[in-house]
Amino acid sequence: MDNFKKPELISPAGDFEKLQAAFHFGADAVYAGLTDFSLRAQAKNFNKKEIEEAINYTHKIGKKIYIALNIYFTPFEMDELTEYFKLLNDLKPDGIILSDFGALFLAQKLAPGIPVHISTQANITNQFAVKLLENFKIQRIILARELNLKEIKKIHEETEAELEAFIHGAMCISYSGRCLLSAYMTHPMLGRKKAVKSDDTRSANKGNCSHSCRWEYDLIEKSRPEQKYSVEEDQSGTYIFSSKDICMIDHIDDLIKAGVSSFKIEGRMKSILYISSIVRAYRTAIDHYYDKKINFDRKLIENELNIVSHREFCTGFFYDNPKNEANITKGGLYKREIRLLALIIDVKDKRAVLKVYNSVSTNDKIEYIAPLMNTKKIKKIIFYDKNNNSIPKINHTDYVEVEMWDENDNIIIPKKFDILRVQADF
Repeated sequence: MDNFKKPELISPAGDFEKLQAAFHFGADAVYAGLTDFSLRAQAKNFNKKEIEEAINYTHKIGKKIYIALNIYFTPFEMDELTEYFKLLNDLKPDGIILSDFGALFLAQKLAPGIPVHISTQANITNQFAVKLLENFKIQRIILARELNLKEIKKIHEETEAELEAFIHGAMCISYSGRCLLSAYMTHPMLGRKKAVKSDDTRSANKGNCSHSCRWEYDLIEKSRPEQKYSVEEDQSGTYIFSSKDICMIDHIDDLIKAGVSSFKIEGRMKSILYISSIVRAYRTAIDHYYDKKINFDRKLIENELNIVSHREFCTGFFYDNPKNEANITKGGLYKREIRLLALIIDVKDKRAVLKVYNSVSTNDKIEYIAPLMNTKKIKKIIFYDKNNNSIPKINHTDYVEVEMWDENDNIIIPKKFDILRVQADF
């Protein structure tokens, strides 16, 4: 263990609030996208002013930020991409994530001082591909998800570049995301639903995936279109294209020993609830591996991972051969019982100022969530409006301050960026 540097924990950051939450709950770094060219067009992302603020904030607190520009480019997109590289050269993020070799050419020409990370979308699966990229002074390789731990270790032993891997979150039907299913299913002359009125084709390789692999399908015989054959295993249906989610929380040691130096969490379109839960769980697991004095309650960690919506968990391709053990879900989304109530955006003495996301009353079951798996059930809570009047219920548009007490009647001293969760069926 002593021969391996403590791995970096990287969180998604779909916007500035999520970036702040990710760092607060224990991420060492985040990856973020600009409003164009980042493979997550449906996320809020960052405009030019916002990304400058995000980079400055990140560096001020001693953390790192990587900018994703990892779509595949066509000739007439290169002028706009050139302007982004010039901007990033001035702003100095800690890395640029690329897939396209034309983008690599421009990055090294226009932003030569910024490290380049090669995206999982580039499908790097062997040591010789890494060696070739090392000739271009590539700092980090984000490995294809299809590699197992033995293969990763082989690459690590024969190369010098840093190795990064996705260790939690959604997987894709296609080889590390190189998918045409979405573009086909949203093409007006091919597979698009008749009710959809649009001229757009949603390409996964342009950052606008419709997640067609998550849809439920029926089998129809051509000469009998009125007869639909449901492809089901049970009453929930069989999502034949939809993979399980990766969860490597129990295998931190194997990832480290294989040479993975950066642990990446999937989910730039996910919520603050997701980021807070997943980041603090993995922060605890990593820290516990290096310091056994840090408490690691496996049941508590499992409950935390199950807080947010997900498909069945698996270990991806790290151990299993998919030819022998299929990686197909047996149903739809996990039924959630917890939702995000509020983010603490300021603290006034013993009161927290909230950004409210969901309506709630003082009678609801509320939890206070802080880093390091610090969770407190709230026994008593008082909401105050902008006129300092106590109120029994709050809505997402309200200005709210709160005072809170735990189950032992101790007042909770709030901290900025902690969150409140509430039990709710939906």
